[in-house]
Amino acid sequence: MANDILILGTGYFAEIMICDLASTAQAPLHVLVGGRNVERMTWLAEAGGSRAAIFGTPVTFGTLKVDSGSPESIGEALAKTNPRIVVQSASLQSPWKVDRMDSEWSRLVAEAGFGMTIAFHSVLPSRTAKAVQVAGANVTFVNTCYPDGVNQVLHRAGLPITTGVGNIAIYAAVIAALLPAEQRGSLRVLGHHQHLVQWRKPGTERTGAPVRAWVGENEIPNVDDMTRHVQLPYRDLNAISGASAVPVLRALAGHGDILAHVPGPGGLPGGYPVRVSAGRVTLDLPKGLTRDAAVAWNRGFEDADGVSISDDGRVTYSERARDALAAYSPTLAAGFNVVDVEAVARELGELRARLGG
Repeated sequence: MANDILILGTGYFAEIMICDLASTAQAPLHVLVGGRNVERMTWLAEAGGSRAAIFGTPVTFGTLKVDSGSPESIGEALAKTNPRIVVQSASLQSPWKVDRMDSEWSRLVAEAGFGMTIAFHSVLPSRTAKAVQVAGANVTFVNTCYPDGVNQVLHRAGLPITTGVGNIAIYAAVIAALLPAEQRGSLRVLGHHQHLVQWRKPGTERTGAPVRAWVGENEIPNVDDMTRHVQLPYRDLNAISGASAVPVLRALAGHGDILAHVPGPGGLPGGYPVRVSAGRVTLDLPKGLTRDAAVAWNRGFEDADGVSISDDGRVTYSERARDALAAYSPTLAAGFNVVDVEAVARELGELRARLGG
């Protein structure tokens, strides 16, 4: 049996992808759920198969024990199963745990910006990307872990990355739902992870420039006004974010070409409107907006997010993040090179443990 998609991770984001693939796919797909928790993997595969039966879709599921401790161990799993698409959905830092403000660690992240945790989010995607690189050019790699930043880390380290999913797709879906049905197909949105931070606040408390949106070639002038009533939850926003990955994965598997919104396509910063086809993601910007201008606009939010990645692979924290980190570790505050994510994540893990994270 062909293994079309391997999802690495068994968390809530993976659960949404599995359930929605099962209920929406119109052409045959075989999906493997990979991880260490056999009980959880087994249930997700059983739930996916049961949903496919309920909705009458040609989707099947299996499980794969994967040791994510090294690129070599992940590579062994890829060699056994030869998947066409690998989706990284597990991270060393849950984004939901840093939002609780119930420890010195979570308060540090709130002060410094979410980007301070980029090393945590980069470790498993980096290991998987190295395994994908060895597996060959025919494997499509999709990262769900802070893709606005992490995908830049992968790209600057010379590792393969096709695209991220989620984040910008949340804003695009919310805006599309507010438009007349006939306008939704021509919607194009630019947005950054930082907008997720802002949309979690009451509309009157948001700061910074809003997302940009176009219907056809006409920019919507009042995006902030039309979305001000929206206040996103935390973990539950995966009901949109995880769902947004599904059309992208189906298109990457060769089940039609679509227009979508994704973060970090090809390692770019922030999120963009794109065209997705079998194994490929290309930008689909409105006329008059160049690639360079769109990238520069997204880079404008990196300081608020707390981190940026230079063309030569240097990860630099914002002044606010550096000051917050320096109180605990001047070494961490100095930033790092993209090839050093493993060592930095270990040091960051020691700090997290010390601060009760």
